Amino acid sequence: MAGNTIYKIPPVPSEIVNAVNNNKLAIFIGAGVSRIIGCMGWKELAGKLLVRCLNTKKKDGTSCINFKEKETLSQNDNHKKTITICYHILEQNGCGDIFFEELENSLNANEELRQSQNIYEELYGLRGLFITTNADNYFDSKFNTGQIVYKVEGFDPRNIARSKLYHIHGSILDKSSLIFMVPQYIQRYKEPQFRKFLKEIFSKYVVLFVGYGMEEFELLDFLITKNDSNDQIELKHFILLPFYKGEENILEFEQYYY
Repeated sequence: MAGNTIYKIPPVPSEIVNAVNNNKLAIFIGAGVSRIIGCMGWKELAGKLLVRCLNTKKKDGTSCINFKEKETLSQNDNHKKTITICYHILEQNGCGDIFFEELENSLNANEELRQSQNIYEELYGLRGLFITTNADNYFDSKFNTGQIVYKVEGFDPRNIARSKLYHIHGSILDKSSLIFMVPQYIQRYKEPQFRKFLKEIFSKYVVLFVGYGMEEFELLDFLITKNDSNDQIELKHFILLPFYKGEENILEFEQYYY
């Protein structure tokens, strides 16, 4: 992005145009994309889970957490941490099904928004390699069933194909594949084949991030802090972010940060 001018529709960098033409564009789809069609974000899900923990009774008739504990946990800005804690609370009290009930509810889109905003239709038109950290299946219909990858063994760096959709944090269609707790994230990003899979993408493709905030980028920080390779391959990668007119200074601050 050039300077700190805010455009209604930003000009497309030539690197992205060339990557599309050469079949070398990879698009990472984050939670912000699904929020456009009405799915909840991490903050909303964490809040719902805290309420369920407060209202759910243990075997002795007391609540899983008290009001003060709920309020204390609500102050935590690390929503993945809160979600992890809520899962532990519910699971240890035999109420793990409540967690997944809330998780599934958080992924319910608004049908009116799906029809009017159709963000996935727009993204599919970019003809890229698609990787998503979202668990919902609203983009799945664009791909053949056998080409939707969400189990770790499917993230094969030797067989990366644009005909596939990669759910790198699992899919709601298979609860055992889901990555939603902090220990699960750590384990997934330590897995050698998975790391090679991501490294292959970032070294061979120009990457566009859509729908990401900094809470998601902590999961991709291996590119900077955990990449023990001496390779000097570096491609330009991009992120699409929303701004209002008059926020030119905010844009400049964001550019500096990234």
